[in-house]
Amino acid sequence: MNLVVGTATKYLVLALNIGLGIVLMPFTVRHLGQTEYGVWMLVASMTTYFQLLDLGYGNGVVRHLVDADRRGDVADVNRIASTFVCVYAGIAVVACAAIAVMIGVVVPRFPHLSSAQVRVAQVLLAILGARVAIGFPLTVFGAVTNARQGFALNNLVASATVVASAMCTYAVLEGGGGLLTLVAMTTAVSILGYGGYAWTAYRVMPELRIRPSYFSASRWRDVTSFSLYLFAISVAGQISFNIDNIVVGACLGPAAVAVYTIALRLSEYQRRLCDQFSGMLFPVVMAFGADGDREALKRTLVEGNRIALTLVAGASVCLVGFSGPLIVRWMGPAFAGSVTPFNVLALAGVIVVSQAVSSNVLIAVGRHRIVTWIWAAEAAMNLVLSVALVRTMGLPGIALGTLAPLVVGHLVVMFSAACRAVGMSVARCVYETTRPAAIAGGIAACACVMIRVARPPASATTVVGEAAVVGLVYVASLATVGFDGETRRVYACHVRRAGAAFVSAIAAVSGRRATNVDPEGPLSSSVSVP
Repeated sequence: MNLVVGTATKYLVLALNIGLGIVLMPFTVRHLGQTEYGVWMLVASMTTYFQLLDLGYGNGVVRHLVDADRRGDVADVNRIASTFVCVYAGIAVVACAAIAVMIGVVVPRFPHLSSAQVRVAQVLLAILGARVAIGFPLTVFGAVTNARQGFALNNLVASATVVASAMCTYAVLEGGGGLLTLVAMTTAVSILGYGGYAWTAYRVMPELRIRPSYFSASRWRDVTSFSLYLFAISVAGQISFNIDNIVVGACLGPAAVAVYTIALRLSEYQRRLCDQFSGMLFPVVMAFGADGDREALKRTLVEGNRIALTLVAGASVCLVGFSGPLIVRWMGPAFAGSVTPFNVLALAGVIVVSQAVSSNVLIAVGRHRIVTWIWAAEAAMNLVLSVALVRTMGLPGIALGTLAPLVVGHLVVMFSAACRAVGMSVARCVYETTRPAAIAGGIAACACVMIRVARPPASATTVVGEAAVVGLVYVASLATVGFDGETRRVYACHVRRAGAAFVSAIAAVSGRRATNVDPEGPLSSSVSVP
């Protein structure tokens, strides 16, 4: 029940992020100007990499907190939480030192920045770096809340923070504030949001106690041994999707960064919109792997990849089919150069989302090393290809540098390895997972072409309306010819159960204290794989 409510509220956060981002991005660019906005995005891209200092501890901390809580060992819960508040505080110190070096050494030497832009970028980096450093030790509170399945509370705080940040952005820019004022104010809102996560932790776990004296070197080692491979995968993923702006800025300048950022942002929305299901499956796949249940893993590989591909294919047909008018109506004609890079990145997003369960299955059966090497090789090739292609192809070359390695690494190597791990032929798995999306996607694509030819969208409202029609065609095609009769019955049953569970969960949340948890422990709820 907590899982259903948590998933629903997670999509609420996502909807707020995407909706407010779509509204505020052109508003912000108009007030700041394309070049100043590009400087902001360039600096923000630099701070993105500080997330890697997490070292993969996020999932590791949750895993160990859950284990201790299930055993009823409150002392161990407090020991783990206190240990990683201390560990993250040390990481924050390292981050501050790295930020100081970047401010004094890296930013002044960055190409295509004037002396005035360098000074602005240095102040921006200091402000955003402070948020990163403060956020590290407070990460533990979010992990505590998730360990007791307080997903809805965490998502409530995230929703409030997103809305407050949007209101702050509008107020500052309408009031005549500049870039530095805007970033300082929104950073303050984010830091207050971190305090909200601390509140949720103590709400769901009143017995939580954070003490430096509770630090345990053995618990640090236990979590680290699990987290290192996840960290390596995270590093490679960050490089694959976030190195592009650095290459664009170095080779083409900050104005080009602003254009490419639109393509990156839309592709990020595409992935985030469609990967929520695969993310929720992660603990379930890990449980099947721990039990050695290869049949369950086989079913999960087929059903998980099928559902993920079905979701991302439908979203991608609508986004790619209307990407031209969507971007021009949204951001203006100056950003028409974002269209082709986005279309390429959308294909990359389809691959990543559709193979998320393949990655989880390999990790579950102990083949995490191959997943790590695939991501690492893709990241290296992405950087090499992007640098090589940007000079001759411009922004589309950067995007192609991201797509090409994924075709080989994810579609060929990772998918084949996952099929072998569960004892299933590649051809059979391809047929089972791709058939519904291929049929419905083909029909929806034809509908998109006919609509675009018959009535070219002349306004943003028309773009949204026509894209919605294509989406309905996709859903109808799935329900009638995409899924076979048995699959339709199974999925319809799961939808009815999910709806009933959601209604019951809303009633339960409104009628119970948030401190109530399942008496059998925080993992007693499970996700059924169709």
